[in-house]
Amino acid sequence: MKINFGILFNTLYNSIKLKLYSLIKYNPGDEKSVSRKYIALSSYAAETTNNLIGGTFLTGFLLLMNADDSFMGWVTMAGLLGNLLQLLSPLLLERFESRKKLLLISRGTIYFFNIIVIGSIPFLGFADGTKLTFVISVILLLNIINALFAPGFSVWHIKSIPQRVRAQYFSFYRITSGIIVYTVILISSVIVDNYKIKGNELKGLIILRIIAIITAALDLYLQSKIKEYPNEKNALKVNLINVFVAPFKEKKYLITVIIACLWSFSANIPGPYFSIYLLKDLNVKYSFLNFINMLNIPVLIFFTPVWSKIIQKTSWFKALYISMGLYTIYYISLCFVTKGTLMLYPFAVVYAFVIAAGINLTFSNIPYINIPSGNQTNYIGFYSTMNNLAALLGVTIGKEFIKATEGKIIRILSIEMQNKQYILILTALVMLFCTCIIFVLQKRVNSSSNYSDEADGSVAVNQAEETNQIEITNQTDGIKQVDEINQTDEIIQIDVINHNDVINHADETKEIEATNQTDEIKQISVINHNDGT
Repeated sequence: MKINFGILFNTLYNSIKLKLYSLIKYNPGDEKSVSRKYIALSSYAAETTNNLIGGTFLTGFLLLMNADDSFMGWVTMAGLLGNLLQLLSPLLLERFESRKKLLLISRGTIYFFNIIVIGSIPFLGFADGTKLTFVISVILLLNIINALFAPGFSVWHIKSIPQRVRAQYFSFYRITSGIIVYTVILISSVIVDNYKIKGNELKGLIILRIIAIITAALDLYLQSKIKEYPNEKNALKVNLINVFVAPFKEKKYLITVIIACLWSFSANIPGPYFSIYLLKDLNVKYSFLNFINMLNIPVLIFFTPVWSKIIQKTSWFKALYISMGLYTIYYISLCFVTKGTLMLYPFAVVYAFVIAAGINLTFSNIPYINIPSGNQTNYIGFYSTMNNLAALLGVTIGKEFIKATEGKIIRILSIEMQNKQYILILTALVMLFCTCIIFVLQKRVNSSSNYSDEADGSVAVNQAEETNQIEITNQTDGIKQVDEINQTDEIIQIDVINHNDVINHADETKEIEATNQTDEIKQISVINHNDGT
């Protein structure tokens, strides 16, 4: 009997497509559904772009210009300082009923400075100190631009992602994004390592930036396909006073912001220092680090459903403090990573991926829990600004700690540790304390009303699971961070979904993310630690 492979392939393809559409509730005839498709596709392109020029690749890029520990701290702080201006975003964006073109121009400008301008600096005929000054100036500039426009992306995109499909959508995105992004990173690492062996690491990094130009252009094209809906306004006049005061009148949303800030503060204390320790002190290869990151793919597939069920049985905030408490074990484990114990690193990172799945999942929705319906640009801007401020405080503490302990060695369990290692002990203790505060605060939110957006969020996950038997839920990035947070800015940029956003600049397994906070669903990307510019 002859087998028609064409018919067999089409049947299999259509079956998979139907199952996929059912999973994410995709309907080609629904304009919001079509927009969600383009949001996801553009976010894949944006995350790919950010990972080609950020993370460990940015760290290596700066080290080639002889950047020291202090400068690395300033890079992170520059990103956070620039993004503090997100609070002023409503003063600009609320003047426009249609913002799509303005937002696309802003993102294109950010890509230009982030990819092309920064990539050109090593070839300027100046001393390394001058080159690094240019780099940090550009990073500050593009983060200021991002701060003014990023909240607009969040408000624009979230209108196409109603609560009833948000759980499945974020969950599906996070898994597929992980597969795409980590595959790209692994291939990129091999490219850079090959050039590094030949003594031309810079050439390898520049090749990645050339590829990033292509993916950035693809992101802008796909963003242009997303429908923009009218922006809801209320009677509150948008001025400088109301931008600062209005959020403080919304007590429930204020608690949401405080809870997010506690994560941002504690998660940013480590800064980029452990990444520097791995690359500079232990001479670990890019491909080794990013091969381990690839393990996040199966972790996402298997553990997203687990965290989904935890959220269903508890709530978004409860899932957050559970995952944060468990995440401290990761920091403690990294302290003991040395040349002789390097194999501890993969186990610690895989453990972190398991827990980060819960953190990213919760942060995909936290920016919208208890958010008022009107002037959302104002509230998202306030949320992002406060998170950046908290992250800046964390980075500053980390920077001063590294400075004060320079050259000081301690011994724990026969392991000699330098400050880039034992700063993680400080981080774990602070995060544990913040977890306790969140435990107390979330009780106040839940008891303040029998029905709230926080409760509604959990109900949405339950309904999605029952209707579709899907056991996956809302992931995010960021922890941009774990984007870190600040990791913050890209889900994708919904930045929430990656807050990932277009700006990822320095970090460890994405642990730096100093800004990717609010740009599209990652909003805090939180653990992809990718976040910043």
